[in-house]
Amino acid sequence: MELYAIILAGGIGERFWPVSRRTFPKQFVPLFGKDSLIEQTRKRISRLCPLNQQRYIIPYEMANLLKMQTGVKQQNIIFEPMGKNTAPAIGLAATYLANSAPDAIMIVLPADHYIKPVNTFISNIKVACKIAQQGYLVTFGIPPNRPETGYGYIQIGDVIERYGKITIHRAVEFKEKPSLDIALAYLQAKRFLWNSGMFVFRVSSILEAFRTFLPDFYVELMNFQQYIGTKQEELMLKRMYEKAPTTSIDYAVMEKAKNIAVVKANFLWDDVGSWLALERHFLTQASGNVILGEHYGVDTKDSIIYSDSGVVATLGVENLVIVKAKDAVLVADKKRVGDLKALLRTIATSKSGKRFL
Repeated sequence: MELYAIILAGGIGERFWPVSRRTFPKQFVPLFGKDSLIEQTRKRISRLCPLNQQRYIIPYEMANLLKMQTGVKQQNIIFEPMGKNTAPAIGLAATYLANSAPDAIMIVLPADHYIKPVNTFISNIKVACKIAQQGYLVTFGIPPNRPETGYGYIQIGDVIERYGKITIHRAVEFKEKPSLDIALAYLQAKRFLWNSGMFVFRVSSILEAFRTFLPDFYVELMNFQQYIGTKQEELMLKRMYEKAPTTSIDYAVMEKAKNIAVVKANFLWDDVGSWLALERHFLTQASGNVILGEHYGVDTKDSIIYSDSGVVATLGVENLVIVKAKDAVLVADKKRVGDLKALLRTIATSKSGKRFL
């Protein structure tokens, strides 16, 4: 099998503001160790796909940052003229591969996930590639260990195949982010897995799915394909993307297709969706605090405190997220971290505030 890794690297990472900014988003931040999340992603998948078989989908303005951090070259980059969610990005990548490697398997990975251990992850990817070779559209479901309301879920059905400890199931239904009561029921039922947002397809299989479920956009992709490698490529890409729907691959394809296979993953996974993720991966002090950076506190409990320079001092607080990063400070109730995007929209209404985003 000819394998290509497609890294979705264009997100803004708003829920990690103020460390994550428009010019330096979350995937480029070294939250877990010395390497950024995108560099960790590159190193993981390089065990299976060398650099010449990696493609990074990213907006033009992030290209230099990507090259500097990861060492990827211009030929590794697929430029996305504007953000349109995951379906257009994956369709674009499949169209490029269809032009140069039509029989390839594409491994689609977000750039900002936390995954351990790497050997187990690679074993799961290899199994998914074998299943994708049979024509399935493969995704990875993560067995939940808590009633998580911030993730979508996949209800799994019968086992399709087994490879050692790894089982592959038919997908019964994709579920939206649930309420806490429903998440508790999913956890107890053991037939509902977190939707990881990672996929493995044959290039021909996913393009056939686009032809079936997004026929108008499929026509645009095929029209664009003839301009790849020509002087008109950039112009035609922009025109094509302006017509692209803003939709996720889950909603556009995976929830509708009948040939979905779900690898029940047995690696540790976290999509690092907000500051609360730090509690899951760093040691918590006896007081319940997670501290990254210099901090002094009295009567401070159950808080996440991050400082990239200087010091944070706290007195008589609990259940807060406090982040000091460059020229901005965030102080938030942990229960309200999910509303951070609303706060950023408020900041964006101010001319003086926009410079901090």
